[in-house]
Amino acid sequence: MTSALAGSMIGIGEVALLPLDVLKIKAQTNPDVLKGRGLIELIRTERGSLYKGWQWTMARNAPGSFALFGGASFVYYNIMQLDDARDATFAQTTAASIGGAFGSLAVSSPLDVIKTRIQKASFASNEGGVAILRQLIAEEGPTALFKGLVPKFLVVGPKLVFSFTIAQYVIAQMENALAKDKNQF
Repeated sequence: MTSALAGSMIGIGEVALLPLDVLKIKAQTNPDVLKGRGLIELIRTERGSLYKGWQWTMARNAPGSFALFGGASFVYYNIMQLDDARDATFAQTTAASIGGAFGSLAVSSPLDVIKTRIQKASFASNEGGVAILRQLIAEEGPTALFKGLVPKFLVVGPKLVFSFTIAQYVIAQMENALAKDKNQF
C-alpha cells in the first residue's frame, strides 16, 4: 500500500509537466493551432490554456500510478511470495513491472480519453470534462472510454515496463549495496 500511495502522489505531481503534454497532443491532433508560433510565444499567449485538463490529468494519474506501483508490489508479495522486493531477480522485477504497467494503463484509460479530448480542443475552447464524458457516452457508448487501449498496451506498455523495471532494479541493487556497507562497519 505504501508503494501504491507513493506512486499516486508522484502521478499527481506530474501535472507540473502538463504544458508539454498539451503541446504534444495539439501537434498530433490539431497542428494548425501551433503553425508559425514559437515556444516562447505559445507560453506567453496561452499561459493557462497550457494547463487545460489539469484536473482530469490528476484524476488519471492518481489511480494510474497507484496501479503501477501497487500492482508491481502485489506481484512481488502476493504472486511471487517475496519477503522483500529488493531480493527480486531482474526477471522477477520485469514480471512485476509488467503487472503494474498493464494494470496502470487499464485503470487510467477512461480518464486519459477525456483528458486528451479536452487538450486537443482549440486553446479558446472551455468545454469541460463532464460535458465531454456525457457526449462521449451518448454518441459513442461506454466502450469509447477505452479507445486506444490496445495501442497503449503495445506502445506505452513496453516503454513503461522497461523504465519501471530498470528503475526498480537499480534502486534495489543500490539499497542492497548500501545495506551491505552498513553491515561491514
